[in-house]
Amino acid sequence: MEDQKSFQYSFNQKNNMLVVSLVGQITAQVLPALEACRQELLSKREVRCVVLYFQDVESISMDAIPLIAQMQREIRLKPADLRLCALPLGLREKLVRMGVVRGLEVAEDLKSALLSFNRAA
Repeated sequence: MEDQKSFQYSFNQKNNMLVVSLVGQITAQVLPALEACRQELLSKREVRCVVLYFQDVESISMDAIPLIAQMQREIRLKPADLRLCALPLGLREKLVRMGVVRGLEVAEDLKSALLSFNRAA
């Protein structure tokens, strides 16, 4: 029985680096929570590195994809470097093929995502 209570997000910030953890199923029912996450993310002006950590996210409904794409555009406009990590392989391949995520911004796990900022700097 999945509903919006099964989706959660949290922010963990250290200096100018922000990790946004997304947990649970991202379905049409959780779009209000995802929008709240986007608004909170936009309010964080001082961040220069952002990781969208898809922690325990097995699926993303087609309804949520435009909002996730919008979040990515807004992060890049901050301007901030962006990484997405822990996307299940099939989902990651589908989103890259659709042009929703950039392959160069995808990392295998959180540690790889955080380390990639050091290499990019």
